[in-house]
Amino acid sequence: MLTLRTSRTRTRALIGTAVLPLAALATVTACGDEKAPGAQKAGGAPITGVHWSVQSVTVDGKTKKAPGSAYLEFVSDERVRGNYGCNHFDAEAAVTGDSVDLGKAKRTMMLCEDKDASAFEDTLARALADKNTLRAAGDKNDRLTLTRANGDTVTLAKQRDAELAGTKWNVTSLSADDTTQSLPKAAQGRARLVFDKDGHVSARLGCNQGRAKATVKEGHITFGPLTSTRMGCIGPAGEVEQAMLDVLKNKAAYDIQGDALTLKKPDGSGIGFTAADSSPGR
Repeated sequence: MLTLRTSRTRTRALIGTAVLPLAALATVTACGDEKAPGAQKAGGAPITGVHWSVQSVTVDGKTKKAPGSAYLEFVSDERVRGNYGCNHFDAEAAVTGDSVDLGKAKRTMMLCEDKDASAFEDTLARALADKNTLRAAGDKNDRLTLTRANGDTVTLAKQRDAELAGTKWNVTSLSADDTTQSLPKAAQGRARLVFDKDGHVSARLGCNQGRAKATVKEGHITFGPLTSTRMGCIGPAGEVEQAMLDVLKNKAAYDIQGDALTLKKPDGSGIGFTAADSSPGR
């Protein structure tokens, strides 16, 4: 049975890092979505208000490729948020045209089941905990390099947010009771959404398939009645399907960051998705 409890999450904390439930982190993020004055540039290119996808981290001369979910966003010259690879974070920061220094970071407590992704997450979090120099690169200044005093580097690339309509959104996580966890292996690849430009959404729920009207307005999606097949569905796939049905009722808030989509009910529970071309096992 799929459970969503803090006791199952990985609780190893980094020095200077605060753990924060997902719902609380979402509140912090929502309150700061407006871009504060003091937008910064590196090499003449804006860096604030841009979604920067983490490409790799190089530590002690060894380079580790980043999972598709890792990103940074310089919200202002005093705040940075992003994803370490599994968990989201939000931190006060001092951002200038040539450096970034993160303060204490608030982070979610999502279980990172993949050992390589877990190792990368810890490496990136440690790298960002230090003061880093900033350098723009690329013909269009579409890349950034963050370098620690010891020479370790984090490479970033500018990335546009995926389009809601036309993208195949695979379910990758569920959240409830202020805790988010990735799907168990038995349910991975079983559920997804595709929003059509004609105002409908096609859903693969876990076992069954369905379709509903979907009206997008002001950061929310209002779903109409879902018509679907009626196949029996038990086990992890059945519980994912039930979570999907719960979210696809009435109205849900949505947010897209790069290739990641989240849908949330008013009670804070919700579903995390990743664009199909960035999802494992697609």
